[in-house]
Amino acid sequence: MLEILKKRIEEVSGKNCISGFAADFPYAMLTGNNIIIQPESQESRTIGLNHRKEITRRVKLIYGRFNKLKTGSLEEVEWVEEFLSNLEKDRELLTHIINMDHQYIVGIEKNGENDKTGYVVFQIYLDIKER
Repeated sequence: MLEILKKRIEEVSGKNCISGFAADFPYAMLTGNNIIIQPESQESRTIGLNHRKEITRRVKLIYGRFNKLKTGSLEEVEWVEEFLSNLEKDRELLTHIINMDHQYIVGIEKNGENDKTGYVVFQIYLDIKER
């Protein structure tokens, strides 16, 4: 499922999707051209008498851009929201999942005291219920 999700993220966003853990990548990778996909958890539950499995997966996406002082990077927030909306409507992804909910947290990371701009970093959590 992770490979399918990675492929769909690349197609929908038009950005490179890199598998791995955020701690393994410097913030310099977050230039707006990359999205890091990090598996968080998976839960399996047996449902009904026929022992059908329901799998719930949590995935974290990390996306960032250089901060723009003039706009406060509002256009990046709008881009992330449009991207998530389009991902939830993606027909190919919908053939593999039952449901997908999302939540994002946005913050700014600075390299030092004198760094006036820093990186706007989005941590996007996808909760996916698989078919």
